[in-house]
Amino acid sequence: MAQDIGAKLMLAEWLFVETVADLRDRSHDPASRSRYELLGIALLLRKLLTDRGEPLLATVKRDRLDVPTQFRIRPWQVPADADDSLEYLVRLSGPGLVGDAETVALTADQFLAARVGLLEGRELSTRQVIRYYAHVEGGVHFGDPREDGQEAMSSMVPVLLGNTPRQIEILGYLGQIVVDALTPLRDSILTSPTIVPAMHRLNSSGSYDHHWTAEYYASSREKARE
Repeated sequence: MAQDIGAKLMLAEWLFVETVADLRDRSHDPASRSRYELLGIALLLRKLLTDRGEPLLATVKRDRLDVPTQFRIRPWQVPADADDSLEYLVRLSGPGLVGDAETVALTADQFLAARVGLLEGRELSTRQVIRYYAHVEGGVHFGDPREDGQEAMSSMVPVLLGNTPRQIEILGYLGQIVVDALTPLRDSILTSPTIVPAMHRLNSSGSYDHHWTAEYYASSREKARE
């Protein structure tokens, strides 16, 4: 049943659906993306999961608690062939992070706390990676390192910039995990969106007249014909 809650939630649902779609596009084949393209993923992940106050996921999830959001990530492990004699400043995981149906499902908080690498010998979490790229390198703000570990990560930039985007590719793999986790919620919104009954009437195609989802379905059908 479509829900009559109000304009704020309707806007949040629209933004959520568009953000997940944007994240899906940007996270496809991270190895083929430029550093700048990958950096934009940090903004989307922060918006969905770590914004101060209430992240977008929490806003739209509140009235859809029955819809599962399962994050399937394989926490980073030291490679079997690692040379223990070498000292690494930063070691980040790659495509091996992305789990499958056999991977234990985590909550959003557990996903944000999951180990995705090592920083000066200490565990580095998903949350730390998102906030570093969002707040220091310019995904959202271009600023000075302020949080734990950000100074060390920032010190690697002169070595990596212009040479390889490999380290920042982790954002693409985290993005793939988030898209998989949030797709059921996205589908729930498109199927049963927040409406204003006086304005939005269910039509024969199953969408609501004069509602943003009607335009979304029309656009999707147009793309399918191309």
